[in-house]
Amino acid sequence: MKIAFKLGYLGGGYHGFQLQPDVLTVQSVVKEALRGLALNDGSFCYAGRTDRGVNALGQVIDFFIDPKKAYLAVPRVVNSRLPTDVWAWAWAVVPENFSARHAALWREYRYVLPKDGLDFDLMQEACRELLGVHDFRNLSSEKRRPTTRDLMKLDLSEQSESIILDVRSDGFLWNMVRKIVTVLETVGSGKRDLEWVSDLLDSRINQGVAAAPPEGLILMDVGYFGVEWTLDSYSMRMAQERLSKVWKREMALAEAAGTLTRAMFV
Repeated sequence: MKIAFKLGYLGGGYHGFQLQPDVLTVQSVVKEALRGLALNDGSFCYAGRTDRGVNALGQVIDFFIDPKKAYLAVPRVVNSRLPTDVWAWAWAVVPENFSARHAALWREYRYVLPKDGLDFDLMQEACRELLGVHDFRNLSSEKRRPTTRDLMKLDLSEQSESIILDVRSDGFLWNMVRKIVTVLETVGSGKRDLEWVSDLLDSRINQGVAAAPPEGLILMDVGYFGVEWTLDSYSMRMAQERLSKVWKREMALAEAAGTLTRAMFV
């Protein structure tokens, strides 16, 4: 039988998701957890690669197991073999021909960036330029395959100190979301105008932008047809407790850094 999991993780301690020789990745620790429980040989399919430092809430994996070991293929058991910054929190029995990668209808990311005096209205105008079907060649680090994508959703919202970008597409190119963030930030700062955004969507004009830092990026969800997820409330509660401690620690560090920054102004 085949099982699918939803995974969350903090990406700061890993060299990305995908296996790499001689370095720690999210895939490597999940592989060891599955193998350590003798669920299978550690192999599984995943919805998408995330780069070093990128986080996830809704990464999806699928893997085959012996039906006799189904009682082990639940989040709370697998989490006992995972480090605390990687956790499963939902599961589903899926058809044997299901593929977390190829069955995905869409993927959704969130990016959190500091306001820093950005013009929210200008950023929203830039979002409207980017929304829809375009050739995103100039907003990708990947140039060797078709680069046309359907940007289904590109929503901005404000929090007290941050601007939140939620973006959904039928498929993302390498660094596409982080480059979109750079475009919005550049327009919001007044450094470039909307004509520049239009030029970036013209694949005949070869130009590009740098990718925003990975730490603000989260793989939020992946959409599928007909998958019925079962939430593991215990695993979710444990993850919430651990994340709360990380959040408080990082908030304290951010406040300390802010105090030191302000002290440097003379």
